[in-house]
Amino acid sequence: MDNKWYFDIAPGAIDDLNEHAHDITTLIPFWYGVKSDGTLADMSSQEVKNIASQNNLPIFAIVHNYSDPKKSQLIHDLLSNASLRNTLIMNITTMAVYNNYPGINIDFEFVPPEDRNNLNAFMENLYSSLKNVRKIVTISLPAEIEDNPRHPFSGAFQYSILGQFTDQAYILAYDEHFSNPGPIASIGFVRSVLNYAVTAIPSRKIWLGMAVYGYDWAEGSNYPRTLSYSQAIETAKNLGATIIYDETAQESTYTYTIDSTKHTVWFEDARSFQAKLPLLVQYNLSGIAVWRLGQEDPNIWNIIRGS
Repeated sequence: MDNKWYFDIAPGAIDDLNEHAHDITTLIPFWYGVKSDGTLADMSSQEVKNIASQNNLPIFAIVHNYSDPKKSQLIHDLLSNASLRNTLIMNITTMAVYNNYPGINIDFEFVPPEDRNNLNAFMENLYSSLKNVRKIVTISLPAEIEDNPRHPFSGAFQYSILGQFTDQAYILAYDEHFSNPGPIASIGFVRSVLNYAVTAIPSRKIWLGMAVYGYDWAEGSNYPRTLSYSQAIETAKNLGATIIYDETAQESTYTYTIDSTKHTVWFEDARSFQAKLPLLVQYNLSGIAVWRLGQEDPNIWNIIRGS
């Protein structure tokens, strides 16, 4: 199974990479932040490059807009200015060639909906530039269940156009719930996302984005705390909470109360991971793209090796 893993430096991530580099098809590291002048903030790791090189593990470097707290304004300013767009494209192309990366991943988030046409133009020109130097072009796309140009988070992403200017589209079919407790990626939600995606993008270009983390919502809070699989298990164990596998969602959940505040946890594990894999065959997809290395249930590697 073609399994691509997103990578960011976090506790245990390097150890995990060392252990599983030979099990991974492609590494997608969170390395290059766009800057307001169209240049890139280089956050690459020589250690990670060395590990990848030793294991013949291809790197598709991520270009993202998380290098600035004003993520939305930054990406709007870059995309809406043709000159800055072209500068950014030139810098991405130069970076890909200089580092000998076989591919690049565009992972822009919080793109204002009104920049839809600008994003399309950027990807069309980037695709042309990177194809000229024989690079693989990939994009991470937020989950959509229909084309809604006004959607505050995903409105800028027009699958049908962006799909034409990418070799691989990673559909991030997770974060179904964020401001309220609920599954990270229930099987029904993932099906709904794929039902739409395959109508707009050729299925052979689609990799299913899969989560391997969990969220812990404290009652009254709008934002959950992110948990790795091991943190989710440890928290349940330490507080004597009973983990329930929700058969409808095909995901694990539990609740606990601490300091008189109720918490609800949903998290992905090997069982929920396994439950989604038949969708690859059902929708004729090319593989999976997993966020992110170091957060996963270790048993997932047995599933990957056995598939």
